[in-house]
Amino acid sequence: MPNNIQVDDDYLLLESVKSGKEKQVRTILSGGNYRNVDYIDGFGRTALHWASEYGYVNIVYLLVENKWDYNATDNKSQTPLHIACNHYGSDIASYLITCGCDVNILDNSGNSPLQRAIHTNLEGVVYLICERGADINSKTKNDWTALHEAIRVGNENIVRRLLKDGADVNAITQYKATPFSTAIFYFRISQRHAYNCLDSIAKMLVDNGSRLSQCDGQYSPLMSCISLGNSFIAGLLLYHGCQIPTLDQFAGRSPLVDAFTRCDPNVVKLMVLSGYHLTIDEVEQCNRRIPTFSRSFRRLAFSGIDTSTNGLQMMAWLKERSHNPASLSDICRFSIRQSLNKGSGDTSILSNIRKLILPTCLKEYIALDEFSHLG
Repeated sequence: MPNNIQVDDDYLLLESVKSGKEKQVRTILSGGNYRNVDYIDGFGRTALHWASEYGYVNIVYLLVENKWDYNATDNKSQTPLHIACNHYGSDIASYLITCGCDVNILDNSGNSPLQRAIHTNLEGVVYLICERGADINSKTKNDWTALHEAIRVGNENIVRRLLKDGADVNAITQYKATPFSTAIFYFRISQRHAYNCLDSIAKMLVDNGSRLSQCDGQYSPLMSCISLGNSFIAGLLLYHGCQIPTLDQFAGRSPLVDAFTRCDPNVVKLMVLSGYHLTIDEVEQCNRRIPTFSRSFRRLAFSGIDTSTNGLQMMAWLKERSHNPASLSDICRFSIRQSLNKGSGDTSILSNIRKLILPTCLKEYIALDEFSHLG
């Protein structure tokens, strides 16, 4: 004889929601036989959590209209908004936000709904959350911020919005990752051309006050860009006044030779004009980096190295600089740029140069105005 198993309407409602049975959910709700809207399962989840995970938009509408708590947290401290963002549910997430849900609740890992929306690249949801007063600079347990996450994803529009709303461009994680070093790291590990926004993100960070020489425990931003052969960002950092590396910082490995080998000649010139102490030995090393093969072979075998007449012209310029002492005007420029770097807290020195009570021609000289196209 079969047992008479009674299933209460709370459990039945939860299972109906999980199965996406909208008609059955309506019937149970209209009957009013469920005990309470706070009924949870073993995961600490309500019916609204499950409807948000599976993307049942109409059921979400029904539950919210029937007073389900859209700020309820499960065993991981995640709200329905967290879950909707985790599962690419932009419609549900947008609806919950417009209903007035709390956008600043953190889960057990310290993730905010904003960080989860960025993680799944829900750009419209990110904008909505920002408009609702989200804490832009909240951190996970590893001190990872929304800006770090947006840079990891590589969404320039989200990065721009976060910076506009006051994101901390110099936030550091427990692993010493800054937003700038995060961009470099994810460019390094991405598949060929997959992370194509490095230059624009780096420029946004510099323009918004990123420290120009903040080391990630291994490399400075300048040395990272030189190692990548990224002439644009390396030039950008030098032009804005980053600290100039020295030969003894790298156990005899020459930053100048690396720049000559991997980057555009203008990067080498900027380094020297910004105060890099050039030695005759380094010039000889650079000279040995210029291949003596035919132009066609050089294009094939040395695609990442400038082997054109520009490289030869730079070689001649370096030889001349190495055999002649720096002029008094050069020494003054080195000193002023270094002082301005310290005074600006290692951020861009350009605005401070403009404030100097000096003739325009001198300010242009200090600012290395011939490289203004990099700014």
